[in-house]
Amino acid sequence: MYMAETNEDEMNIKEIFYTVLHYKVMIISFIILFGIGSIYYAYFKPNIYEATAIVEMGSDKTSTGSSDILNMAMQTGTVDVKTEMRIIQSRYLVEKALKNVDMVKDFFIRYHYKKIAIYYKNVPFEVGLLKGREVMFTLYPIDDRQYRLVAEKEKTKTESSWQYDAIHHYNEEIKNKYFQINIVRKAEEHVTQSYQFVFHTKKKVVKDILQNLKVSQEMQSNILSISFLDTVPQRAQDFSNALAEAYIQQSIERKTREAKQKLHFIDKQMKEITGNLRNSAIKLEDFKKRANTVSLSAKAENILAQMSREETQLTQVSMQEEMLDTLYRVVKKGRNLETLSFAGVELEGAGLSKLVTELQESIMKRKLLREDYTNMHPTVRKLSKKIIQTKRLLTSLISNLRKNIKEKKHLIQDSLAKKQMMLNELPADERRYGQLERKFIVNEKIYSYLLEKRSETAMIEAATVSKNRIIDRALSPEIPIKPKRKLIVAIGLFLGLLVGLGLAFLRAFLDDRIMGEEDIKRKTKIPVLGMIPHVKGLGDDIKVFESPKSAIAEAFRNLRTNLQFMGNEREHNVIAVTSTVGSEGKTTLSVNLAAILSMSGKKTIILNLDMRKPTLHKKFNLPIGQGLSSLLSERTRLSEVIQQTEYENLDVITSGPVPPNPSELIQGVLMVKILEKLKEVYDVIILDTPPVGLVTDARILMDYADMSVYVFRSDYSKKEYLQQLQRISQHKTLSNLGIVLNDIKSSKKGYGGYGYGYGYYEEDKK
Repeated sequence: MYMAETNEDEMNIKEIFYTVLHYKVMIISFIILFGIGSIYYAYFKPNIYEATAIVEMGSDKTSTGSSDILNMAMQTGTVDVKTEMRIIQSRYLVEKALKNVDMVKDFFIRYHYKKIAIYYKNVPFEVGLLKGREVMFTLYPIDDRQYRLVAEKEKTKTESSWQYDAIHHYNEEIKNKYFQINIVRKAEEHVTQSYQFVFHTKKKVVKDILQNLKVSQEMQSNILSISFLDTVPQRAQDFSNALAEAYIQQSIERKTREAKQKLHFIDKQMKEITGNLRNSAIKLEDFKKRANTVSLSAKAENILAQMSREETQLTQVSMQEEMLDTLYRVVKKGRNLETLSFAGVELEGAGLSKLVTELQESIMKRKLLREDYTNMHPTVRKLSKKIIQTKRLLTSLISNLRKNIKEKKHLIQDSLAKKQMMLNELPADERRYGQLERKFIVNEKIYSYLLEKRSETAMIEAATVSKNRIIDRALSPEIPIKPKRKLIVAIGLFLGLLVGLGLAFLRAFLDDRIMGEEDIKRKTKIPVLGMIPHVKGLGDDIKVFESPKSAIAEAFRNLRTNLQFMGNEREHNVIAVTSTVGSEGKTTLSVNLAAILSMSGKKTIILNLDMRKPTLHKKFNLPIGQGLSSLLSERTRLSEVIQQTEYENLDVITSGPVPPNPSELIQGVLMVKILEKLKEVYDVIILDTPPVGLVTDARILMDYADMSVYVFRSDYSKKEYLQQLQRISQHKTLSNLGIVLNDIKSSKKGYGGYGYGYGYYEEDKK
């Protein structure tokens, strides 16, 4: 079993090998074709350079739980890396970076048939364009004063194609219905070659940048790499740095905006407190003047000190309540949420800062996504749902905080009311003085507190720096990262090989011609007796006589041996040789088989029974004469139709004149008698019959034979002929039927195991 599987594997490998060998020209052609195509593609593919700037994101400290209401506006949570990455890749930031790098212009030169992009800074002239975006201009220099300008626009859905060609002077404004442009030659610069240039729309530039921009996080850290791909290395460097700077600048602007919002809140509170402080100071001073000298008792001073502290707390709680009211209104209305500056509110671990930060991040992400997607996009819809849920949680939390603050406020107010009752028991002047002094002290404390915070905030605003910073600025790349030209050529050659092999095996699969022994074995169980190699001029000469030591002679010896085994070494053998159609080598095989048998000492005779299209006599250079047709018509005797050849032990009976009824002649009793008489004289009788697929004569004659040899021609006979032979063998009782595959070219010898051994023999040299 193992040996059978091994042999089958070997045959499959051989079949693959010889299929490749047969179609080698086609396979090599595809390899060359794809190779040339890949070389062409790799050569003209523009170089792509990558410049990378490294940015570190600073993270602000989260709130420590302080209830300092004025720190609400300045506290932020930890950095969301994904949000920061998306911000860098936003249209807003790209457009901001474009203000410092001119990427609207594209300039090109021709070098060795290639179109190469160059930076506008390296062009010896400047171009000002007021009209004519997406128009390809070509400047051909004439001298230092003049140039030829060619412009063309391809046809679009909204605009027809046009061309422009004219000579102009430098620094001359060109204005027409298609474009408005001015070209100025740089001082001490000379235009020595032609240039192509085009001005893109801002929308297209931003779109192209976003497609070539990559932002990545390094090893789960706060380090971001901003990489940009461009055909111009210096421009890739400039834009990467400009985008990194724009990112730093926007974080500064955001912090400055937050500081201004805090200042606005403080100024609003100070305006009110300043008025209260002024009024309380005036009233206290007036009372002192009227009452002359008023002193407070120890009890009164103690009550007033407690009331001052509680009134200060009440003011701070009221400020918290006001801020929460403002936050509640903003969240409810859903406006300006992304610029809300209360991100850090932490009232004894209330979690307000976390929710506000989460809400702002979700809003920012959705805003960025809306630049590329509609509101129906799954990610946008998911974020919108999250925003609604966060707002619901936030409003619920704010409501609870407001409730707690109101309760705290009521407790303070109740405590103040009790102390006020105690104060009312004091003498009128003492009580009045205490009230005025208390109000003044409270207003003074709050004013000092606000003034201190305003000073801190103003300093922050004046010296705002980003906690993000550029670690490494991008450098101008020297080596392109794409295209990988060697890889492209290698892939091209590999694809050529794959396509060539694929088509070769497809053609082999679809090919309906018999190529080798395996094709025969797959269609029929009839044994293969021999395989005859292709030899030039085989049909013209009797090769086994001409070259007895050649490979072709050895192939016929192998066939003779197999026939002897199949015939069980009978004393007399009648061998019928036939094929399906003409030109399969039936007659040539009959002649050479007869020759090889005669060379072994067997007296052999060939009968040409193909009376409709006889060719046997030509092989031996004999006249057709009174042959078999005359004998079967009883117009001559057997001894008169037997012709001796120049070769020992080999005689021939030609077909004779073409009869009108060859089938009737062959079916007659006389044919059987002729064969019986020939058996008395000859060891082997070979019947060269007509093709079995064209006439019925061969089927009749195969009944007379002891052995039947069915000839197929490699790369010519159809596979369906095998099915026809299989049907004949099933419906007719044929003895010792075997197949010979003829005219096998060198690329197919190994198909069925033939092809080894014959190299031992050499062709006879003439």
